[in-house]
Amino acid sequence: MLKRFWLLGLLTVMGVTMLLAGYRGGAGEIFRSLDGASRQQPAALSPDKQTAASDHPQPAAGSSVKQDRPPAGQAVQVERQESDSSFFVEYRLERERNRGQQIEIAREIINNQNADPEIRKKAQEQLYNISNQLQKELETESLIRAKGYRDAVVFLEGKTVTVVIQADRLNQEDAIKITDLVSRSTQVNPQNIVIIPKA
Repeated sequence: MLKRFWLLGLLTVMGVTMLLAGYRGGAGEIFRSLDGASRQQPAALSPDKQTAASDHPQPAAGSSVKQDRPPAGQAVQVERQESDSSFFVEYRLERERNRGQQIEIAREIINNQNADPEIRKKAQEQLYNISNQLQKELETESLIRAKGYRDAVVFLEGKTVTVVIQADRLNQEDAIKITDLVSRSTQVNPQNIVIIPKA
């Protein structure tokens, strides 16, 4: 059984490493395409455009440039909304992966006939608690979206709840309403609920 846990741990580390490598590779493609677009210059510039271009220093090759403010336009807002929603999608996927690993370990213990009956009973309780937490998280996220917020992710851990809401900011009244809703849905005391607005 110890070998299984070592193997599971090794596979987890390898999976996370591959996930990070794949994520960085995907982001690298985006940055390369952006760098290629910024390097494309028109064949000839008019004299007044040459002067304007010389007023703004060009980035060194291979460097990335962060702008102080996003340029005006509809495309920027769409990209921003996609990146905002991607945070929530990625968070949910990561939560599902973590819970899946916990469930897999609990099931291995439950199905191991050689395991101590007390340990198997604790694994069954853990499996029940995980499924109960997941149900409460999903229900609370749906209730928050029903209140008119674009998106939300809820992470219930023991007697604390962390809620990330897709909103530029929350006023005190909104925070109180959300805290009350989360408290009723999860049976967690309001002082143990953290609400984070994510623009």
